[in-house]
Amino acid sequence: MRLSVTVYSLRHYLTTGLLSVPGFIDVVAELGGEGVDLGYYWRSSEERRAARRRLDELGLELACYITSNDFAKPSEEERRIEVEKVRRAIIEAKEMGARILRVFAGSLREGVKPGDAERWVVEALAAAADYAADEGLILAVENHGAHFSRVGVVERILEAVGSQSLKLNFDTGNFARAGDDPVAAARRLGRWVVHVHAKDLDERGRPCAPGEGVLDFETIVRELSSAGFRGYYSVEYEGERDQVLGVGIGLGYLKALRLKLSKLG
Repeated sequence: MRLSVTVYSLRHYLTTGLLSVPGFIDVVAELGGEGVDLGYYWRSSEERRAARRRLDELGLELACYITSNDFAKPSEEERRIEVEKVRRAIIEAKEMGARILRVFAGSLREGVKPGDAERWVVEALAAAADYAADEGLILAVENHGAHFSRVGVVERILEAVGSQSLKLNFDTGNFARAGDDPVAAARRLGRWVVHVHAKDLDERGRPCAPGEGVLDFETIVRELSSAGFRGYYSVEYEGERDQVLGVGIGLGYLKALRLKLSKLG
């Protein structure tokens, strides 16, 4: 059970210029993280190179590279553009030394039949997975968005693509938001999981740091471990408190949970 933080967790600090991406890496190191998920917030190619150097200097791992895409767009040309976007992200991820690239399925639009949207997503993910295989990377599709966060939908897509280069970025909070039990999702989908976003929800469904809410992280971790998952749990903080504090709370909880599971049974 290794611990990471996704750069999205400190989005306020990055978008306002309070932190650069190398500065974000420094914060994660000081908070005791062992890896980072990077993407989105680059200001230049030089900043990417500086971030790679900083990871090496601090001994942190690039746990996952991230991009944003939408393969459920009705237009074939729009979907082709989205596949090309992911292809470019695959190259960027490889240059950064990442082994995993997080991608999305897309968003189900009003008036579009779910079966059609799923078919488009499968076709685009299959093409993107072929690119990833050629470059030695794994795509990790996240359960994201109301329709594409449902356990059954995720399972259908992964089975339909059937590629060793397409796996799952398991987001604990997104399953719960979609009305599915994350524990049951871990049990059913664990064989595909290569990366985890650790996100909690309170009793009113509001996002909070891991350990502050109602999700059963201990059982989720046990289920994923039983399925063979040995990768990173990446804190994705979306709560209302200061983002550095929220990330620190989440990392602290996951460290304590790791100690309990490894030392205390």
